[in-house]
Amino acid sequence: MTRMDELLSDVFYRRSCPQPEALGDYHLGRLSPADRLALALHLRECPHCTRELALYAASEQKASMSPADMWDRARNALTDLVDRVLWAAATPAVRPVPALRGGEAAVQLYAAEGVQIALDVQPATGGYRRRRLGGKVEPAGAPSGVELWSQSELLDSLLADESGYFAFDRLRPGTYFLCVRRNGAELWVEVVL
Repeated sequence: MTRMDELLSDVFYRRSCPQPEALGDYHLGRLSPADRLALALHLRECPHCTRELALYAASEQKASMSPADMWDRARNALTDLVDRVLWAAATPAVRPVPALRGGEAAVQLYAAEGVQIALDVQPATGGYRRRRLGGKVEPAGAPSGVELWSQSELLDSLLADESGYFAFDRLRPGTYFLCVRRNGAELWVEVVL
């Protein structure tokens, strides 16, 4: 870059961009309709202002978190980091591949009220001592809500896909309760990982 290019860049870089205060007012909805429209048109063309506006949204989200939520988020991030470090240290460079022949079926089958559930527990990727709980609800077709509980705490909920499959990843060893809700019926299963 020549000296002239540097000078021109210093003078004209983001010359057409609004002031940061205007972006903040836009984010908070304090601009007049005409100014809001003009800034919205500018945002469609300017990656710098779009990125800056995203920072406003991210900082507002962090500021609105309660101390307990921030603590939970930090604890989960630290736990995941420790798990990754321990998993990397405990994982051999080449993992043995389990054979398909001669192995015992690890699939657990449950049935009630015309609904069948097949559950399979596998080691999870990317987590030391973590498990993946996968399953299939039969017959497929009708939407099935699947919830994962630990004692009286709901940990996660999802809908099985159109084929009836679902999965919960990165679970710690322990006792869980799986609830499948379908057509007004509930099927509860205790799962030990």
